[in-house]
Amino acid sequence: MDLFGLDSAPVIWSLVVFAGAYIVVAVGAGWEIRSWTSWAGQAVALAIFGVAVALVVGSRGPRTPTLVAVIATVLVVGALGLSLWNLPVTAYRTLQTSPPVSAMTVVFTMLALHRRPIFAWVGAVCGSVVAGLWGVSLGFGYAGGAESTYFCFPVLVMATLFVLMAPPVEARIRSLRQREIEQAETEAATRAGSAERRRQLRRLDQGARPILRWIVDGHTFTTAEVTDARLTEAQLRDGIRARAWESTEVREAAWQARRRGVAVLLLDDGALDAPGDAALAVRLRQLLVAELQDARAGQVTARVLPSGRDVIASILVTSNGGVRRIECRGDGTVRVDSGTLN
Repeated sequence: MDLFGLDSAPVIWSLVVFAGAYIVVAVGAGWEIRSWTSWAGQAVALAIFGVAVALVVGSRGPRTPTLVAVIATVLVVGALGLSLWNLPVTAYRTLQTSPPVSAMTVVFTMLALHRRPIFAWVGAVCGSVVAGLWGVSLGFGYAGGAESTYFCFPVLVMATLFVLMAPPVEARIRSLRQREIEQAETEAATRAGSAERRRQLRRLDQGARPILRWIVDGHTFTTAEVTDARLTEAQLRDGIRARAWESTEVREAAWQARRRGVAVLLLDDGALDAPGDAALAVRLRQLLVAELQDARAGQVTARVLPSGRDVIASILVTSNGGVRRIECRGDGTVRVDSGTLN
């Protein structure tokens, strides 16, 4: 988890604004510089800073890879030295050191926040050494050159403290996120269960209420009405114990098959409960509908097997001494075996 979001849009835009400010301050502070080699060196240094920033920001994940951290550190220290040594003595002003030192501070702060504080501190110390040597070369003295980088260290102290405090905060955030996901899953399951209960109650109301009303009213059932009542009972039972086979086409085909005297038994042991099995469930229902429509006698038993098996569903058809078994595997392949009861 990238706790500080260093690759987020606000951070990217802030870096772009900083680059613009870098150019404005560098040009304003060095307005009296007339050497094109000095400006070329400053431009190259800015480009190197940009590469270092891109490396740190582009390293996905909560921690910058070691190689990337080493390369970024070397680039920043080198860019600082290049920028400082291209400031001419005759036109030097203290403000001219602010842009490169600020860029060094930004990159090393980001590196520290990306769980590489040691590299950031080593780079900052090396940057101070480079600035001190630059001061010596210009006659300012070591301390006079190094002091231009001192404001980098308080910022690194704060970044290091953030990094030290980050692990428990990150663990807490992960825990809260996991709890939120679990709560959402529980609520989704509850809503799905409630929806299923409401659906079952509607079907029970639509199928059983007329029959129960006739019983209460003392209605004398005809043979056809008794048959329809038994078919309604079987259909309601299918909806409860065989949800995987539930569809309008299967209900109609099972109703007609039972009316023709075919014994139909539908079972569901859960192999199709996973969300990604919808297409396979449709395929199985089509196979079952075809068998129910062709059946004229005997029995049709369709079962969705328990999960974890190669075969996820089977359809067994027995009629006139013959047996046909249809098996469907998890990859969608179908195997048909035929034989006799003898």
